[in-house]
Amino acid sequence: MGSAAPSRDVPLVLKGSDGRRRVVTAADDLALKMGVHIGMPVAKAEALFSELVILDADPEADALALEKLAIWALRLYSPIVAVDPPDGLILDIQGAAHLFGGEAALIADVRRRLADLGITSVAALADTWGAAHALSRFSGRETVHIEPGKTGEALRRLPIEALRLPPEMLPDLHLLGPDTIGELAPSRGRR
Repeated sequence: MGSAAPSRDVPLVLKGSDGRRRVVTAADDLALKMGVHIGMPVAKAEALFSELVILDADPEADALALEKLAIWALRLYSPIVAVDPPDGLILDIQGAAHLFGGEAALIADVRRRLADLGITSVAALADTWGAAHALSRFSGRETVHIEPGKTGEALRRLPIEALRLPPEMLPDLHLLGPDTIGELAPSRGRR
């Protein structure tokens, strides 16, 4: 006999491992609103939120689902699609956006179709894949569209975690003082 799915009025998180630590690897909107965050130790989440439902993550199934989603996007939106593990897709929409009425319309269509499938999404459009990756995960906005040539300015306000540095490097970098990418960038007046 399988267990019943939790009702939607309780927060749900998935747990996995980060080295030896058990951490939250995914969280629904309700859990996020309560203060749970990705990377939080599971023991801390359990202690802070007694009503939290915690299930084991299944990275292999997630990777397979992401591959299937990439094929879906390849068929509908772009001839160039790649997975961006653990939870992202990269679509090169150059030359394809006009088929949907422009970039903003294409992004809106992707997000609507994903919502119809029950998938919550965030989208970012920028000059580079790295910038879109950072903006989609750290801007705090559901849709981000950065005009060509404005990428550097948009990235300046993001936390240094958006740089995709090795996680073990971040505490030492924070000890040095910088919190944002802009604080690491050279000042405009200096050379």
